[in-house]
Amino acid sequence: MTARDDLLSGSEILDFYESGYLCPGRVFDDEEVDALRGLVASVQDRERDEGRVYDLLDPDLWPDVDEPRPTGAGPVEFLFNLWRVEPEIQPFVFNPTLARWASQLIGTRRVRLLEDNALTKAPGSGGELKWHQDFPYWPLAQPNAVTAWIALDDTDARNGAMRMAVGSHLTGERLPSVFGTGTPYMRDQRPAVVKPMGDPAAMGFEVRTVALGAGEASFHSSLVWHASGPNRTDHPRRALVIRFVGDGTIWLGSQRYEYNYSDAEVGLSAGQPIGGEYFPLIPC
Repeated sequence: MTARDDLLSGSEILDFYESGYLCPGRVFDDEEVDALRGLVASVQDRERDEGRVYDLLDPDLWPDVDEPRPTGAGPVEFLFNLWRVEPEIQPFVFNPTLARWASQLIGTRRVRLLEDNALTKAPGSGGELKWHQDFPYWPLAQPNAVTAWIALDDTDARNGAMRMAVGSHLTGERLPSVFGTGTPYMRDQRPAVVKPMGDPAAMGFEVRTVALGAGEASFHSSLVWHASGPNRTDHPRRALVIRFVGDGTIWLGSQRYEYNYSDAEVGLSAGQPIGGEYFPLIPC
């Protein structure tokens, strides 16, 4: 199957605004998927030696929350900003079709790369991520950002596909939550109107499983509620994740959330528009 490279239609954009996510189709062919798998594995090996492969279920990643690791949960391995350590992955991260789609969904003429990630759920080892939004973890003043999630393996409910709470983005920001348990935190740093996550099904939201073939992409709003189940198969579940942000979005930095890079490192102060070498414009 060939990759898609045309613009999103008006009906697709409307569907995204109403549901909070969109599956526009295949963006990388079989050869490109194989190359991406190899690149991610190579970076994973190098970064593991440097201690920079993170487990999203590791309690030590959440120092202000005194909770044990979920019982029986295996790792969800996470790599941050592969584009800065592996030049060969840059053409995939800076893919113009993905950037065009992101600009359409955000509603901006130009987009910047906020970050990229690689996620791996090992075979048969658990790795459930509880309900959360993306925006509460980002040092941005506005939620005009989207996440592109590209499957590197066929993904369905058996191996931990994402689940979306349809329309939940329309209810606004919620408190950040620990991925492994769903416990909310940062109550003292957010306005009282920002509430914790809830059970979307109990709140009346339709919950859909996002099944993707290898090479296919989904996009989701920075405010939509999403979760993913454990990998119960004998094969890894891998994905490349790319976060796009509208050019001109205001950086709040450590005043809002401690990012992977300090304000000084990225050369930005609270109140400035995002930019600089860490957040490049993506030609689209």
